Amino acid sequence: MSNAMSPHTLPIDLPDDFAQTPSASHSVKSDMPPPPDVEPIDPQDAQAEDRRRPPQGPLDTFIAVIHFASRVCGVAAAAMFALAMLVICQLVFMRYVLNASTVWQTEAVIFMMIGATLVGLPYVQLIRGHVNVDLLPLYLKSTARMALAVVTLLCGMGISALFAVYGLELVVEAFEGGWLSETIWAVPLWKPYAALPIGFGLLFLQFLADFLSLITRRSTPFDLRDDAF
Repeated sequence: MSNAMSPHTLPIDLPDDFAQTPSASHSVKSDMPPPPDVEPIDPQDAQAEDRRRPPQGPLDTFIAVIHFASRVCGVAAAAMFALAMLVICQLVFMRYVLNASTVWQTEAVIFMMIGATLVGLPYVQLIRGHVNVDLLPLYLKSTARMALAVVTLLCGMGISALFAVYGLELVVEAFEGGWLSETIWAVPLWKPYAALPIGFGLLFLQFLADFLSLITRRSTPFDLRDDAF
Protein backbone atom coordinates (compact mmCIF):
# COMPACT_ATOMS: atom_id res chain seq x y z
CA MET A 1 0.00 0.00 0.00
CA SER A 2 1.34 3.37 -0.98
CA ASN A 3 1.66 6.02 1.67
CA ALA A 4 1.85 8.90 -0.85
CA MET A 5 0.01 12.02 0.26
CA SER A 6 -2.82 13.48 -1.81
CA PRO A 7 -1.94 16.64 -3.81
CA HIS A 8 -5.02 18.36 -2.43
CA THR A 9 -4.64 19.84 1.01
CA LEU A 10 -7.23 18.97 3.58
CA PRO A 11 -9.17 21.76 5.37
CA ILE A 12 -7.81 22.46 8.79
CA ASP A 13 -9.83 24.10 11.54
CA LEU A 14 -7.88 27.05 12.84
CA PRO A 15 -8.43 28.65 16.23
CA ASP A 16 -10.50 31.82 16.44
CA ASP A 17 -7.49 33.85 17.51
CA PHE A 18 -5.82 33.22 14.16
CA ALA A 19 -8.66 34.84 12.20
CA GLN A 20 -8.30 38.01 14.27
CA THR A 21 -4.57 38.46 13.67
CA PRO A 22 -3.47 41.22 11.25
CA SER A 23 -1.56 38.76 9.06
CA ALA A 24 -4.61 36.57 8.64
CA SER A 25 -6.92 39.46 7.85
CA HIS A 26 -4.59 40.83 5.16
CA SER A 27 -3.83 37.48 3.60
CA VAL A 28 -7.46 36.46 3.14
CA LYS A 29 -9.12 37.93 0.07
CA SER A 30 -12.80 37.52 -0.60
CA ASP A 31 -14.71 38.11 -3.80
CA MET A 32 -18.02 38.15 -1.97
CA PRO A 33 -20.09 41.36 -2.29
CA PRO A 34 -20.53 43.55 0.79
CA PRO A 35 -23.48 42.91 3.08
CA PRO A 36 -26.80 44.35 1.88
CA ASP A 37 -26.86 46.94 4.67
CA VAL A 38 -23.63 48.53 3.46
CA GLU A 39 -24.32 51.11 0.75
CA PRO A 40 -21.51 51.82 -1.71
CA ILE A 41 -20.24 55.38 -1.89
CA ASP A 42 -21.55 57.30 -4.86
CA PRO A 43 -18.57 58.78 -6.77
CA GLN A 44 -20.62 61.89 -7.61
CA ASP A 45 -21.44 62.42 -3.94
CA ALA A 46 -17.76 62.06 -3.06
CA GLN A 47 -16.77 64.60 -5.72
CA ALA A 48 -19.48 67.01 -4.57
CA GLU A 49 -18.27 66.63 -0.99
CA ASP A 50 -14.72 67.42 -2.10
CA ARG A 51 -15.94 70.58 -3.83
CA ARG A 52 -17.67 71.68 -0.64
CA ARG A 53 -14.42 71.42 1.33
CA PRO A 54 -12.03 74.02 -0.10
CA PRO A 55 -8.88 75.01 1.78
CA GLN A 56 -9.67 76.94 4.94
CA GLY A 57 -8.85 80.63 4.84
CA PRO A 58 -10.02 84.14 5.77
CA LEU A 59 -13.08 83.80 3.55
CA ASP A 60 -14.23 80.73 5.46
CA THR A 61 -13.84 82.64 8.72
CA PHE A 62 -15.84 85.55 7.33
CA ILE A 63 -18.65 83.25 6.17
CA ALA A 64 -18.65 81.39 9.49
CA VAL A 65 -18.97 84.66 11.42
CA ILE A 66 -21.94 85.75 9.31
CA HIS A 67 -23.60 82.37 9.76
CA PHE A 68 -23.09 82.64 13.51
CA ALA A 69 -24.64 86.13 13.52
CA SER A 70 -27.62 84.80 11.55
CA ARG A 71 -28.13 82.01 14.09
CA VAL A 72 -27.99 84.57 16.91
CA CYS A 73 -30.70 86.53 15.09
CA GLY A 74 -32.78 83.36 14.87
CA VAL A 75 -32.50 82.81 18.62
CA ALA A 76 -33.34 86.47 19.30
CA ALA A 77 -36.38 86.33 17.02
CA ALA A 78 -37.65 83.15 18.68
CA ALA A 79 -37.18 84.73 22.12
CA MET A 80 -39.13 87.82 21.03
CA PHE A 81 -42.01 85.69 19.73
CA ALA A 82 -42.07 83.72 22.99
CA LEU A 83 -42.01 86.91 25.05
CA ALA A 84 -44.82 88.38 22.96
CA MET A 85 -46.98 85.32 23.67
CA LEU A 86 -46.31 85.66 27.40
CA VAL A 87 -47.29 89.32 27.27
CA ILE A 88 -50.53 88.38 25.49
CA CYS A 89 -51.30 85.87 28.24
CA GLN A 90 -50.61 88.53 30.87
CA LEU A 91 -52.82 90.98 28.99
CA VAL A 92 -55.74 88.52 28.90
CA PHE A 93 -55.33 87.74 32.60
CA MET A 94 -55.20 91.41 33.57
CA ARG A 95 -58.18 92.46 31.46
CA TYR A 96 -60.60 89.55 31.78
CA VAL A 97 -59.68 88.08 35.18
CA LEU A 98 -58.62 91.08 37.25
CA ASN A 99 -60.70 93.61 35.26
CA ALA A 100 -57.66 95.90 35.20
CA SER A 101 -56.69 98.32 32.47
CA THR A 102 -53.73 97.64 30.20
CA VAL A 103 -51.39 100.38 29.07
CA TRP A 104 -48.34 98.97 27.32
CA GLN A 105 -49.13 95.33 26.48
CA THR A 106 -50.80 95.75 23.09
CA GLU A 107 -48.17 98.12 21.75
CA ALA A 108 -45.34 95.98 23.11
CA VAL A 109 -46.71 92.87 21.40
CA ILE A 110 -47.01 94.69 18.07
CA PHE A 111 -43.45 96.01 18.25
CA MET A 112 -42.01 92.64 19.32
CA MET A 113 -43.82 90.70 16.58
CA ILE A 114 -42.69 93.08 13.87
CA GLY A 115 -39.18 93.27 15.30
CA ALA A 116 -38.90 89.48 15.52
CA THR A 117 -39.98 89.17 11.89
CA LEU A 118 -37.32 91.63 10.74
CA VAL A 119 -34.51 90.34 12.97
CA GLY A 120 -35.24 86.75 11.93
CA LEU A 121 -34.74 87.47 8.22
CA PRO A 122 -31.05 86.45 8.03
CA TYR A 123 -31.68 83.18 9.88
CA VAL A 124 -34.52 82.28 7.52
CA GLN A 125 -32.20 82.93 4.58
CA LEU A 126 -29.50 80.82 6.21
CA ILE A 127 -31.79 77.77 6.45
CA ARG A 128 -33.42 78.54 3.07
CA GLY A 129 -36.77 79.01 4.74
CA HIS A 130 -38.14 81.66 2.39
CA VAL A 131 -40.82 80.64 -0.07
CA ASN A 132 -39.22 79.70 -3.39
CA VAL A 133 -40.04 77.71 -6.52
CA ASP A 134 -37.34 75.29 -7.74
CA LEU A 135 -39.12 74.31 -10.96
CA LEU A 136 -37.11 76.61 -13.21
CA PRO A 137 -33.68 75.82 -11.66
CA LEU A 138 -34.42 72.09 -11.97
CA TYR A 139 -34.95 72.36 -15.72
CA LEU A 140 -31.92 74.57 -16.36
CA LYS A 141 -28.46 73.35 -17.24
CA SER A 142 -25.67 73.82 -14.72
CA THR A 143 -24.32 76.99 -16.37
CA ALA A 144 -27.72 78.65 -16.67
CA ARG A 145 -28.61 77.57 -13.14
CA MET A 146 -25.41 79.17 -11.87
CA ALA A 147 -26.19 82.42 -13.70
CA LEU A 148 -29.74 82.48 -12.31
CA ALA A 149 -28.45 81.92 -8.76
CA VAL A 150 -25.96 84.77 -9.12
CA VAL A 151 -28.63 87.15 -10.42
CA THR A 152 -31.00 86.12 -7.61
CA LEU A 153 -28.42 86.74 -4.89
CA LEU A 154 -27.41 90.08 -6.41
CA CYS A 155 -31.06 91.19 -6.46
CA GLY A 156 -31.42 90.06 -2.85
CA MET A 157 -28.37 92.04 -1.82
CA GLY A 158 -29.62 95.13 -3.64
CA ILE A 159 -33.09 95.06 -2.11
CA SER A 160 -31.84 94.33 1.42
CA ALA A 161 -29.21 97.07 1.17
CA LEU A 162 -31.88 99.54 0.00
CA PHE A 163 -34.15 98.76 2.95
CA ALA A 164 -31.22 98.87 5.38
CA VAL A 165 -30.08 102.31 4.21
CA TYR A 166 -33.55 103.87 4.25
CA GLY A 167 -34.31 102.17 7.55
CA LEU A 168 -31.19 103.69 9.07
CA GLU A 169 -32.24 107.13 7.81
CA LEU A 170 -35.65 106.61 9.42
CA VAL A 171 -34.06 105.67 12.76
CA VAL A 172 -31.81 108.74 12.70
CA GLU A 173 -34.69 111.01 11.81
CA ALA A 174 -36.89 109.54 14.56
CA PHE A 175 -34.08 109.89 17.10
CA GLU A 176 -33.23 113.48 16.20
CA GLY A 177 -36.90 114.50 15.99
CA GLY A 178 -37.82 112.88 19.28
CA TRP A 179 -40.67 110.91 17.72
CA LEU A 180 -42.96 109.18 20.23
CA SER A 181 -45.81 106.76 19.75
CA GLU A 182 -49.29 108.29 20.06
CA THR A 183 -50.23 106.22 23.10
CA ILE A 184 -50.12 106.59 26.86
CA TRP A 185 -46.89 104.57 26.89
CA ALA A 186 -45.22 107.09 24.50
CA VAL A 187 -42.44 104.82 23.25
CA PRO A 188 -39.50 106.52 21.48
CA LEU A 189 -40.06 105.28 17.94
CA TRP A 190 -36.39 105.02 17.04
CA LYS A 191 -36.19 101.89 19.21
CA PRO A 192 -38.73 99.76 17.31
CA TYR A 193 -37.60 101.32 14.03
CA ALA A 194 -34.07 100.04 14.72
CA ALA A 195 -35.20 96.51 13.83
CA LEU A 196 -35.49 97.63 10.20
CA PRO A 197 -31.80 98.44 9.50
CA ILE A 198 -30.59 95.64 11.79
CA GLY A 199 -32.69 92.96 10.13
CA PHE A 200 -32.10 94.01 6.53
CA GLY A 201 -28.43 94.84 7.19
CA LEU A 202 -27.77 91.33 8.50
CA LEU A 203 -29.87 89.91 5.67
CA PHE A 204 -27.56 91.72 3.24
CA LEU A 205 -24.54 90.11 4.92
CA GLN A 206 -26.17 86.67 4.72
CA PHE A 207 -26.86 87.19 1.01
CA LEU A 208 -23.23 88.26 0.61
CA ALA A 209 -22.01 85.11 2.38
CA ASP A 210 -24.20 82.98 0.12
CA PHE A 211 -22.89 84.80 -2.94
CA LEU A 212 -19.25 84.30 -1.93
CA SER A 213 -19.89 80.64 -1.18
CA LEU A 214 -21.50 80.21 -4.58
CA ILE A 215 -18.84 81.87 -6.74
CA THR A 216 -16.04 80.03 -4.89
CA ARG A 217 -17.79 76.67 -5.35
CA ARG A 218 -18.34 76.22 -1.64
CA SER A 219 -22.03 75.67 -2.37
CA THR A 220 -24.16 74.76 -5.35
CA PRO A 221 -26.80 76.94 -7.05
CA PHE A 222 -30.07 76.70 -5.11
CA ASP A 223 -28.46 73.85 -3.13
CA LEU A 224 -29.15 71.51 -6.04
CA ARG A 225 -26.80 68.85 -7.39
CA ASP A 226 -25.53 69.09 -10.94
CA ASP A 227 -27.61 66.04 -11.86
CA ALA A 228 -30.68 67.10 -9.88
CA PHE A 229 -32.94 66.56 -12.91
